[in-house]
Amino acid sequence: MSGDTRIALLGLSPDASTAEEMVLPRFGRITVDRPERADWERYLHELDPQADLGVVFVGAEASALSAVRDLRSVGRFDRTRAYVVDPGAGGPVPGWFETWDVEDAVPPSAVGEEGIGQSAELALRAHRALMRDELYTHFYLDMTFNKIFDWFETTRWDWNEVDLGKIDRAMLSERDVDFLTEAAVIEFGTLPGAHNFLREWQGEASFSSWVLMWGAEEARHSLVQARYLDRIGVKVRSKHALYKREPYPPGEVRAATLMMNVISEARASALYKALSAQVPEPVIRRIWKLLGRDEARHCRAFSVFMRELCDGNAANQVAALRMAYIWLADRSNGIKHPAGVFYPHSTSTDGIRKIETIQHDAVDAADATAMSIIRLMVDDDSLETPRDIKAKLRSMARRS
Repeated sequence: MSGDTRIALLGLSPDASTAEEMVLPRFGRITVDRPERADWERYLHELDPQADLGVVFVGAEASALSAVRDLRSVGRFDRTRAYVVDPGAGGPVPGWFETWDVEDAVPPSAVGEEGIGQSAELALRAHRALMRDELYTHFYLDMTFNKIFDWFETTRWDWNEVDLGKIDRAMLSERDVDFLTEAAVIEFGTLPGAHNFLREWQGEASFSSWVLMWGAEEARHSLVQARYLDRIGVKVRSKHALYKREPYPPGEVRAATLMMNVISEARASALYKALSAQVPEPVIRRIWKLLGRDEARHCRAFSVFMRELCDGNAANQVAALRMAYIWLADRSNGIKHPAGVFYPHSTSTDGIRKIETIQHDAVDAADATAMSIIRLMVDDDSLETPRDIKAKLRSMARRS
């Protein structure tokens, strides 16, 4: 990308329309354009679509307000950093700076022979920091994360809802303790899962913010179950958590990764509900009900972010549908939860399959939930089975 990175100096000496190059330590070779003011609009409209116009420095005498307005009128430059070069820099800034998203006023020395390198470096670092997010919003509170925050936060369970002092050990069978131990170990996969999300979503703000909340909630799942086990004299070894520290390969398409997690969270919710339905001990029954509710909330949140990516984007829809078909079409080797696929060396692989034996139709209910989310994603109420997904993919391929 460094060869496609550009900055533009408008209405600044020397006044020439020819481009030149600059080498910056962090970005390598970049192109410096010096369009004439009369050619500014044509320059913006004819610039190579592959070029990344990261920064524009506009001279105060080049009709700065109208020049910046022209810049912002072209949608592809809504993230370009704009600066006004003004000998009076340092004093109050005009009100239109905020209206047209001008970063600051800088003195002429900032774009002089000695200062331009540092100025361009800092401006490009700011441009690159968070600006590659395909779902970038101009205002922070417009991000999807902020739209779901209140719902997600107000449905969180409180630790006071769980009283480990009331555990009745006599009501637990060895099978119950075995399932509880397996569930605690399975939940240790959350931390590397959060690491992988943040790697795959590097440079994105909204979903990454939600991942921090998701990771914190999931961490409580292993903790509350491990504390319950400790109360009944069962110690959970740290090595079970370390089994899963290796990262899985980043997904090729984010929408596909989210679809995988929609399905896995739906299945986790169903399995926790099945666990709670079969255990007589009231404290762990309460815990499993709460965790099942959490996983259902997570499924819903993942689906919100997935639909955001898929809305009007056929390529993302196809990727998500393909992922859904992979996970839903074949359950011959158990439920194929990611913990068992990405961490085959972990004890959680067998643990998931043990828990699945509680109630075979639990996974069917989870997958029905996933199918309803899929129908919403592609706005097609006819999709009922994995076979329907396969047919849908074929029809989309023909249309493309």
